[in-house]
Amino acid sequence: MHVLLTGGAGTIGSQIARQLAPDHEVTVLDRDSDGLSALPAGVETHQIDLTDERAVRQLLDGVAVDALVSAVGWYELAAIEDCPPDSLRAHLEANLLAVHTPIHAVLPTLRERQGRVVVVGSMAGSVPLPYHGAYNTAKAGLAGYLDSLRREVDPCGVSVSLVEPGPVRTGFNERAAAALERIDDSAYADQYREFDSYTPEATDTEAVVDTVLDALDADSPRARYRVSARARWLPRLAAVLPTPIFDRLIRSGLPGGLLHRLIDR
Repeated sequence: MHVLLTGGAGTIGSQIARQLAPDHEVTVLDRDSDGLSALPAGVETHQIDLTDERAVRQLLDGVAVDALVSAVGWYELAAIEDCPPDSLRAHLEANLLAVHTPIHAVLPTLRERQGRVVVVGSMAGSVPLPYHGAYNTAKAGLAGYLDSLRREVDPCGVSVSLVEPGPVRTGFNERAAAALERIDDSAYADQYREFDSYTPEATDTEAVVDTVLDALDADSPRARYRVSARARWLPRLAAVLPTPIFDRLIRSGLPGGLLHRLIDR
């Protein structure tokens, strides 16, 4: 099987590449040259901007792909009020356009080969969190995008799966929190201070990687895989609890809140 892995230089993506490399042909696309150089010698790597349609199409022209795995993602913490349009645009490009561009390029091949698409998203796409507004928006859009794609290509024999983990300790959250240092005069400054040394964890990277591999290998892959108890039960609670109570529950999971102290110890 030839797997095209986008975002393969990151913590989760690189582990996926290492797991796949012994048994499959793996091509990794990412903009991080240092991360790409650290991958096993048998993995084909290309440094590229995944939002650059022309470059992606040129690179993938004529490439036979059996599966596409996307592990791209990026965000910065900020309240909606502190998120200018350029920041929202950057989140949409990094978390949604960077997924769509390579998928769009290889879909004809995936239809011909009855392949599959597996995308690593986030539980934030199903359960929006305060101070993650731009990221929530991008990941919720990603979920809708993949639902549409699945309903279009399933009759052609192409499977589409979304993997939604809870927080994973990859350095992702810590880098996002670092952006708050630039917002000195915000009306939310007191809330931001709670995010100092923000390192939430609901699951480990191995669980996410194993789930991606399961989705690639399953005879009948599921449309959505929620990884960690938090990612599974919070959407269920959202469906049954009154909105004000659920909102209080979510806020209690922020740094300093009761749920945060109980879970992220």
